[in-house]
Amino acid sequence: MKTYVATGNPGKLRELKALFAKSPLRLYAYRKYAGVVEDARSYAGNALLKANALATALHERGIEAAVIADDSGLEVDALGGRPGILSARYGGDEIGWPARRAMLLGELRGVPPFRRTARFVSVLALVEPGREPLVATGEVRGHILEGESGSGGFGYDPIFLYPPAGRSFAAMSEKEKNAVSHRCHAAEALLAMLHERA
Repeated sequence: MKTYVATGNPGKLRELKALFAKSPLRLYAYRKYAGVVEDARSYAGNALLKANALATALHERGIEAAVIADDSGLEVDALGGRPGILSARYGGDEIGWPARRAMLLGELRGVPPFRRTARFVSVLALVEPGREPLVATGEVRGHILEGESGSGGFGYDPIFLYPPAGRSFAAMSEKEKNAVSHRCHAAEALLAMLHERA
């Protein structure tokens, strides 16, 4: 099934393509993708906003295809679940990821390791012409490091310690991360839904 990905994030696109490589979905980037205002109050709401916006744009161009979108975030327990759905805009739209990570680490300065628990959450929305949307959630728990570690991944990966591996997501290979990540769990749940609906 030809499926366009509603994202402008190359790291996220690469991960999703790898996660769905052996599935019935064939993922493609849409070069003219234009982001939408993500003003929903939940990951699911934002994922559906993105998926529906791209599906509408494709339909207007005479393209009938499925669309998948991810909305994800980092929830830090010591910060009351922040930054959460605002993870990609934490600190403002004008700053980059290194500044976002530094700001988050600054907020946690002095917080002991046992209180630095956190989780990554991913919600995937799949929109197909003439069918009800499918929405699937995945999460993975870990800890926030006191500094960055690793050079891979993207977003908050360099400061997110995955305890079973003893390393940050950014210090793991793409294959290792993709086998355990929040997007992996969301993708598995979405594929199970697709199988049930077939």
